[in-house]
Amino acid sequence: MRLSSILFFALAPAAAPAQELANVIFLEPVGKVDTSRAEVRGVTPLYHRAADPATYRPWLENESARRALRLYRAGYEIASPGGGTPDYYVALVPDGNHAAVGFKLQDGDKVEEHPKQAYILLDPQPGQFESTLLHETGHVVMAMLAGGRQLDGNGVSAIPHTTAALSDRGTAFSEGFAIHLETLAAHLNHDTPTLQQFHRARVRFGDGTFKETEYFHHSSDLATFSQSVARYLDVRDNNFAFEPAYQGPDYLRVQMEKARDFSSLRSANQLLQSEGFYASFFFLWVMRGASLPPESEIAERERHLLVAMRAMFSEDNWDPASPWLVRFAAAYMKQFPEERAAIVDALNDLSHGVFVDTDAARLWKAHYLAALRLDQKNMNTAGIAERRKQWRDAVLADPRVLYSQVGAEIPCKVPGTSVSLAAFGEGSPVVFDLNTAPPGIIRLVPGIGEPEVAGWIEQRGKKPFASVDDFKARAGLRAATLSALQF
Repeated sequence: MRLSSILFFALAPAAAPAQELANVIFLEPVGKVDTSRAEVRGVTPLYHRAADPATYRPWLENESARRALRLYRAGYEIASPGGGTPDYYVALVPDGNHAAVGFKLQDGDKVEEHPKQAYILLDPQPGQFESTLLHETGHVVMAMLAGGRQLDGNGVSAIPHTTAALSDRGTAFSEGFAIHLETLAAHLNHDTPTLQQFHRARVRFGDGTFKETEYFHHSSDLATFSQSVARYLDVRDNNFAFEPAYQGPDYLRVQMEKARDFSSLRSANQLLQSEGFYASFFFLWVMRGASLPPESEIAERERHLLVAMRAMFSEDNWDPASPWLVRFAAAYMKQFPEERAAIVDALNDLSHGVFVDTDAARLWKAHYLAALRLDQKNMNTAGIAERRKQWRDAVLADPRVLYSQVGAEIPCKVPGTSVSLAAFGEGSPVVFDLNTAPPGIIRLVPGIGEPEVAGWIEQRGKKPFASVDDFKARAGLRAATLSALQF
């Protein structure tokens, strides 16, 4: 291993004794690496060590990079106890912003195989390191904890995943964990760019760039597609636990707008497909307490997340449609029994009880609308407090209760209707899950009537559809409407 391609980071401040977190090894591709897909698959890329790694070292000297390296070290120590200082491979690939598993490393005439090594592909620009390294490190650590496997999803969406949308269970879990790291950085970092972007330390009227001028405040974050500001503010406030505010037949507005109808809870099955909700769950669990936790406590709480994730990934069930959040909560309770009641309260409070109580949505809606009317007599806070205690007791007595409202993930396509994002080229057919599609997306089905929309939602609210046949039998759709759907 050539010393010139190794970078050491200190866990403690500069004044304290240094502890090596990881050997960051910069790679460059031999030939072209196709980054057009969300994850690199199929062909194992070939790299060699970067000719001038010193060029890239300053790009890692920021708060987010230090968070990434601390997380990587923690994940490595859980996955490979006693393994010493880990190697962290960073491939410098144009247009790269992915995590991947498996590559070949060329050293002269010798080629080394690293088939299960998780690593990151980043565009060799300083901005990519600042904005993407921490997020993608989340994916790398997950793959490392899973023994060199990546968590795939069923792709139950017509657009690439995004924070406000419903995608699929595997993607939501993976992306939600990675996004919560961005939320932590936005909440805790003290550098000037972070303060300016997320804490509105600078407000600009009149002349200015698209990203800076107040006129464009509500469109500039949306136009990034990743919506970084929403990944902080709306994740912090757990806004994605609620249904979209827009309910008309417009796929992009229903899926991408962050506006919420705060009287309407997302169901358990919808939350399992919401990376925004996962991000809130992980972020708020780590930040819990009456005051801001010290960084040492945050690091320990993150380590607990990784320990539970490792235990969950060691199970045999790798079905992409698995209810990953429920499995994670169950694994966490086994690994840290002293925190069982606390994590059950967190899950029930953030989901408002939809995993355990068929009446949870009605209970919340009545409370919220009473609060909206300033009708304190009918806000039912005492009754809700008692119900929340019942939820906790039920899960502590039998964690399998968390599965009681979970149904199947059933993809469906509307071939004659497409969704187009101009920046991504050609449009795609509308794709959704029968058990989770919001009303605005259901209304895109050609010829569907409002009674059919209402019946569809009512039936799955009573009991999630178990299969396509169950859907056809219970949803109450006319034959003409069913003929517009492809299963």
